[in-house]
Amino acid sequence: MEAASGLVIQPRPRAAAGVGVGAGAGPGVGRRGSVVCVGKRPGAGALRVGGPAGAAARAARLVVAPLKASRGHDSLHNSVDEALLLKRKSEEVLFYLNERCIYLVGMMGSGKSTVAKILAEVLGYSFFDSDKLVEQAVGMPSVAQIFKVHSEAFFRDNESSVLRDLSSMRRLVVATGGGAVIRPVNWKYMKKGLSVWLDVPLDALARRIAQVGTASRPLLDQPSSDPYTAAFSKLSMLAEQRGEAYANADARVSLEEIAAKQGHDDVSKLTPTDIAIEALLKIENFVTEHSKPNSTVDDLIVDSQNRRKKAL
Repeated sequence: MEAASGLVIQPRPRAAAGVGVGAGAGPGVGRRGSVVCVGKRPGAGALRVGGPAGAAARAARLVVAPLKASRGHDSLHNSVDEALLLKRKSEEVLFYLNERCIYLVGMMGSGKSTVAKILAEVLGYSFFDSDKLVEQAVGMPSVAQIFKVHSEAFFRDNESSVLRDLSSMRRLVVATGGGAVIRPVNWKYMKKGLSVWLDVPLDALARRIAQVGTASRPLLDQPSSDPYTAAFSKLSMLAEQRGEAYANADARVSLEEIAAKQGHDDVSKLTPTDIAIEALLKIENFVTEHSKPNSTVDDLIVDSQNRRKKAL
């Protein structure tokens, strides 16, 4: 089944500059110098995207500004160091990316959208949330409602259509839905870029989801007197079903490993910036190790499969 509507690209108005969202903006996002809308026609509220100039500075403000009022001098100093590290690492990674898109994969609640926004900002890329694009394409306010009114299969068909359209673009960071990895065709689209798996311990995921509720997560939204236990049980089943699929990703970012390096015993102590920095490091390792002149998408898929076999 095709998505209800595709991606529409139109030139950005000359007066627009930088990154800004109009009133009532939807989740559409575009290539550098363009406005992209998901819908039957371009509409007001598309996300206007500027080029990479000033991206690192904006990322620094993104990291530092929220801390000024609430944290002490040491925390502010650390946040500035993090912003500078993000800037330096993003510049190194950009040299090898060659405008390829980055796709974040992982279980629901793993922080894909938050980390993707930071990566997009510091790289001067544009940000997409594939779930939001499906919602806009089919004209429904949530994934949960799409599941309820139509079916999971209907959602997956539209998800694949969105990923197909995104794969034809450049300079995007895409936060995918937790189940996007289960369809092989989606990997065909994502392998045109680079994929990063955010690997979060199940107990941490269950705690996060239990705190915010499951109403927006149709695969978890079941009555229970103990939300944590119910979430952990369902997440464990999903992880078993999807574990090998997530391992197809070009890079794996383990929150447990980051926490151990920083001397934490709980991944909840990590900030999104910590995770974004680690993602850039893993992306850099992958692109420097696997950069091949004239390599094809098929070569990259074979590479990924061989690495997964070795890991197993």
